[in-house]
Amino acid sequence: MAVLKRYTVSFTPNTITSKKIVQGGKDVVTEVEYTINAHETADSSNTVTVTNQYITFNYFGKDTSSSSFVEIDDVNDSVVTQWLTEHFNDKELELNSLLTFENTGYMPTSLDDIDLNNPYG
Repeated sequence: MAVLKRYTVSFTPNTITSKKIVQGGKDVVTEVEYTINAHETADSSNTVTVTNQYITFNYFGKDTSSSSFVEIDDVNDSVVTQWLTEHFNDKELELNSLLTFENTGYMPTSLDDIDLNNPYG
């Protein structure tokens, strides 16, 4: 049975791209280039760094009048790191699959026998 590794992850934003949109003339973040810094949770000496990762944000439906809207001048690495962390919170399996591949070269496929109830063995 195939088993994935579990990683402890942090994100480092590299480039934040913004675009002025028509609704209210606000600048919104459209894309972030970031680096994934990780280590295997069971062995912190086993580290993985994945550079040149990108996430794109849908700015067409962005409500710039919302109380949760972050003004572009207030967008910093800490804010973007929080966005990335929130994005990946419910994608742990996908993220650990990517990191397992980057670390070991093993990429599970739909033909592999991975117990989705216990993918880490």
